[in-house]
Amino acid sequence: MASPSPPSVARLLAAGQKGEVLNAEPIYGPLYAASVSEKGRGLLTSRAVSKGDLLLLEPALASGASYAGLAAQLRRIVEKEGGGDGLLLRQLLNLSYWGQAPTGVAAVEESGGQAEGYMRRQQPPCQDLAEYESAKLLLDGVSGEHDAQSASPFGERLERHLELVARGNAFNSPTDALGSLAWHALAPKAQRALADADPSKVPVPHYWLFLHTSLMNHAETANATWLVAGSVIMIRAARDLVAGEEILLSYWPDIDAQDAVQHGLLDGYGMTCKSIGGDHVPELTLSEEDRQALVEVKRLPNLSAARLAASAARGDPAAAFDEVSAWLSEQISNAEKRLPKDLRAFLEPRFLLSQLILQRAAIQTARGDEGVGKVLRLQSLDLAREAFARAERGPWGRRELLRLLYGLHGVLRPAPAALLMASIRGGGEAADGEAPADFAIELAKQARFSPEELRPQLEKAIGDVFGDVALLDPVLTKCGVAE
Repeated sequence: MASPSPPSVARLLAAGQKGEVLNAEPIYGPLYAASVSEKGRGLLTSRAVSKGDLLLLEPALASGASYAGLAAQLRRIVEKEGGGDGLLLRQLLNLSYWGQAPTGVAAVEESGGQAEGYMRRQQPPCQDLAEYESAKLLLDGVSGEHDAQSASPFGERLERHLELVARGNAFNSPTDALGSLAWHALAPKAQRALADADPSKVPVPHYWLFLHTSLMNHAETANATWLVAGSVIMIRAARDLVAGEEILLSYWPDIDAQDAVQHGLLDGYGMTCKSIGGDHVPELTLSEEDRQALVEVKRLPNLSAARLAASAARGDPAAAFDEVSAWLSEQISNAEKRLPKDLRAFLEPRFLLSQLILQRAAIQTARGDEGVGKVLRLQSLDLAREAFARAERGPWGRRELLRLLYGLHGVLRPAPAALLMASIRGGGEAADGEAPADFAIELAKQARFSPEELRPQLEKAIGDVFGDVALLDPVLTKCGVAE
């Protein structure tokens, strides 16, 4: 029997925009499960794979608007009238959970064909009452250490444990991935106006659990990309892979490893600095003094916005752009002298600097000095291209794509990662001397890049984020920056 054909990425995104659940048959690519040193379990390639090849297409087992909601849905699927699905219960209880070391899960039996079909959803559901009662006994073994209310009813204890399973394994992606991107590309003022006019346009977080995909481990330099839409996950190779190579995803493509460590993500997933890349992750090899310097680099976008506001209030806005661009250039140069230049944290400040210089070019041209304006515009474009050329280390997150979209909009704005860090910090309040995290500076209409000027960078971003370069023009149209 021929393998089912996968839906196109465009079809997946269209389904997500409509809130449609695709009735797609799972496609399990050339992968097998295995025990991986220091990581518990993982999925490895059974043969060589080319960049862009489909590795896995898997419908979601369950989803929810929160971890608690997802856990409740999982419990409803497991529990059946007069019994329950013992096989599924065993599968869920064999998943790692939040706060557990990944090596605490059961090893993969590589004999008897288990490695090929491990953790796949079985249909129809298992209805063997003895199997279900046997599986229920596993809960005490996996939850005894973290469940202080062990005397509570089984269903309640199960749901509490499933919430930890959801936190440790669910993928966070809105139902409409493209709509969410378009939303974040808007300035805060436009977002507020749209939310007031039609609250349904505001993207909400959604959590999805995929059994087989849950076996994939994280790395800072991922070799595969993922996209959730239409209630399925599509995973493709981000580069050529050899047989026996472990498939590695980025659990947090929009923040770096330093942020992940600072906000407890490694502890929650039971990871170590070594298991996510070790010496190959430069921000984890810095001295304490240099780590603080990296923190200061990440503050530069907000500090620049605060300086722009203060300088413009004193008089000539053109002088404000001159002053702040000179200050930002000096800050970046000083940081580059002590930190690795390819750190992702440099992306936003470099691209921000290019936009400031582009604004200066527009001002000079408007004042009649077209020669200086042309020179500044070319300098700005070179800086933008250089920023993204240095950001090509591994698959891009939506953060990088949004930096390009902001530039095409003529808007200076921090990427969602800055908003995420502010919310984790508490209430979204900025540190002393910084502009609020929710800021946007509208640039002059002349101070914008043309999509064609950055087309190679846009094509790479679209290819890495969505897996199909052909989606570039539809994405630009959806995000309001098409020419």
